[in-house]
Amino acid sequence: MQFTDQEKIAVLSLLIEMANANSKIAYEEMITINLICQKMEIDHNSFVVAYDLRCEHAIEVLKNMDNDKKLQLAQMMVEIIDSDNDVDDNEIALLNHACHEIGIDTLLQ
Repeated sequence: MQFTDQEKIAVLSLLIEMANANSKIAYEEMITINLICQKMEIDHNSFVVAYDLRCEHAIEVLKNMDNDKKLQLAQMMVEIIDSDNDVDDNEIALLNHACHEIGIDTLLQ
């Protein structure tokens, strides 16, 4: 499945936000983000744009993805949460918020 460049930036922005939900990005979370970037072929310039993108704007872009991409996004968010073996309440809150706003929650029912 191929994400558009705009979707890649929005996905990465949300993943960075997820990793930073507890106000610190763990080493393991950065490794996971880097692996996802490699898999999605996200370059350094796109990373910089994603880092600066507001979460609300990213969510607006992600709402328009097809359902398969939305489910892939959900898997990536869970990968970030699980990567440091420290599930934080803020990470779960952001996961729930993003899934609801993007429409992933209705796909999982």
